[in-house]
Amino acid sequence: MSLSVSTSVLAAAPTPLVERRSGPAGSLILVEPEPALPLVRVIVALRSGSAWDPRKKDGLANLVGETARHGAAHRSRTDLDRQLDALGAVIDVQTDADSLRFEGHVLTKHLDAFLGILADIVLRPDFAPAEIDRTRQEILASVDEDRNDDQQLCARYFARNLYAEHPYGHAPDGDRASLERITAGDLSAFHKRHVVGSNLIFAAYGDVTPTDFATRVGRAFSSTPKGATPGANPLTTRDPVPPQGWRISIVDKPDREQVQIMFGNIALPAQHADFVPLMVAISSFGGHGMTATLMDEVRTKRGLSYGAYMSLSQRFGRAATVGWVSSAKNKAITTLKLVLRLYVALMEKGLSDRKVALAKTFLSGTLGAEMDEPEHRLDARVTAEITGLPATFVDDLPSRVRAVTTDQVNAAIKRHVHARDLAITVVATASEFRKRLLESKVAPSAIDVVPFDDY
Repeated sequence: MSLSVSTSVLAAAPTPLVERRSGPAGSLILVEPEPALPLVRVIVALRSGSAWDPRKKDGLANLVGETARHGAAHRSRTDLDRQLDALGAVIDVQTDADSLRFEGHVLTKHLDAFLGILADIVLRPDFAPAEIDRTRQEILASVDEDRNDDQQLCARYFARNLYAEHPYGHAPDGDRASLERITAGDLSAFHKRHVVGSNLIFAAYGDVTPTDFATRVGRAFSSTPKGATPGANPLTTRDPVPPQGWRISIVDKPDREQVQIMFGNIALPAQHADFVPLMVAISSFGGHGMTATLMDEVRTKRGLSYGAYMSLSQRFGRAATVGWVSSAKNKAITTLKLVLRLYVALMEKGLSDRKVALAKTFLSGTLGAEMDEPEHRLDARVTAEITGLPATFVDDLPSRVRAVTTDQVNAAIKRHVHARDLAITVVATASEFRKRLLESKVAPSAIDVVPFDDY
């Protein structure tokens, strides 16, 4: 697979609005000044996340971040919360396979104090056994609660169905068995390995100049260890094994009147030359506009569901196309057949000039509106950096979309839409749904049934 972007729609573009600086111990600083409001939003991100969790210790990266947030520099979670409240500030933890992030905002006049607290959390977590246990139980409670949300449940099992033992198939928050294996030593080892200068990104948006923010970060994070990089990225050393045929997993949950359905295939990493053309293709097929194929065919014409969507995730490793629809149980098989037939048609026929033009107009407009939100834009900048995209990617993505040709879109569809090799996951009552699949001539060997609480 070629990741070259020199002649594609990911080619070099104008100077971005954000300024890049070198930070403490070889880290990266990204700053977009905006003096209109006396507020600064800050992200400190590791270039590694749950993909680095050791085997059978899923959830380690997330537990590291959450436990650090709840106790650092000999201050308890109560102490940290009280100090942040006094500043009118917040710090949250976000974990996915590609990254562990500490995100927050603060009034400009309190920025130094805020960065001091953030530095303690990132660099000097206590990892006290009592706090580890308390945080672990809170995560487990959240994991348990997700079983009551059928869409969340479907997404968890879909990732496992599609990616299997690849890191993208493991839930970032882990499961009960894996979380209970994790020790204080595991947290300390992960922290020592990953919290090093070359693995850190400091990003800010708001009432601060690049020079000022770099100076403040340099002061607060002066003790950042240089260290070695965490090593080979597991997402480049372990390629996922795509499904062969339709791999159907029924997440068995009693008394379901509504059936959640997710389907998709392993596609491409964000750095690939086909990434933006495939974004256009998937927007045409499953975007949130009423002219998108799924919405038009499933909702508007047939009334099978209130919504039907597909998206292309942006990841450092091979991301996926992911479709979703929810339908009443008596219409679920009809709905599933329809969305699969439409996806096969996309693969086999591609898109017309008209469909591509509509998708480009809608997608470029939507992206422009989303990036008007400072929080979204800052998060997108960090994500672009972590997923290996050009420095200008966020600022000129709408123009990249408008530059895509129909030939590029259809070539991307041909290479990356694999509608006959899919993971299909449904949350349904298995005794009913499996019978209907068999009546529809689906081979028994293609169907797997798992209990909804099998994690």
